[in-house]
Amino acid sequence: MNLNRLPDDLGAKLAVLTDERPEPADPAAPIRLRIKRRQVRRRTTAAAVCAAAATAAVIVASSVLGSIRSAEPGIATPSPSPAPKMQTQHLDFKYTPLPEPWSDKPAFTTQPDSLKYAPAFYVARGSIPNESWAVASYYSSGCLVVTDEGPAKAFGGTKDCFYENWQPDQRAKYRTIPAVVPNLSSPIHFTMVMGAVSAEARTVQITAGGKTYTTDAIGTPNSSRFRFFALVIDAAESDLTAVTPLTATGQPAPSPS
Repeated sequence: MNLNRLPDDLGAKLAVLTDERPEPADPAAPIRLRIKRRQVRRRTTAAAVCAAAATAAVIVASSVLGSIRSAEPGIATPSPSPAPKMQTQHLDFKYTPLPEPWSDKPAFTTQPDSLKYAPAFYVARGSIPNESWAVASYYSSGCLVVTDEGPAKAFGGTKDCFYENWQPDQRAKYRTIPAVVPNLSSPIHFTMVMGAVSAEARTVQITAGGKTYTTDAIGTPNSSRFRFFALVIDAAESDLTAVTPLTATGQPAPSPS
């Protein structure tokens, strides 16, 4: 039917019944769109919750399994190895030399644990049957150590410190170490005497078994307050009766200041 040939009012009325007039908008369309969007959001949220729950379950299971393994008898759980510590050689070590006798010869130059005591300096060296021995001052001011560089260890690698608890009139601090030398046909009575005196001392006299032994009081870079001495005497430990530090003029040296 050709609507162009009809009167205007009749054509308008008939247009309602034809394709020439568009259909009115669907009032329910926006509602359906909002419902569809909510459904999509719910499905997405549910999927995320399921994934999180699965991850938490894996973590809990791993923790429980680790606890069970740690509690099993006879099984050790490894711990991470600590990072190796850097050892210092005290390259910034500074000092002012004392008057002679003086020793700044480094000790432990061939020892595998030399850095343990660095910087260390020889105080005295000598020998007894079956071994040579040496004593050094090391990094702690007022400390001595027997280096035991010979094939035997008659004096047991002894170390001691002498910087504390000096009395006002005390002139020397020392330690005695009896020698233990195995496989000898007859016993010996060697005794090492090592210790510290004031910086004013130059020699040390040791009296034992009716004899007097004299050794140097050695200054080292490790202390400006103390000098050190070490000597092995041919006498028993119980025979020692006096240790006397002397100044350069032969007078008794004062207590360390």
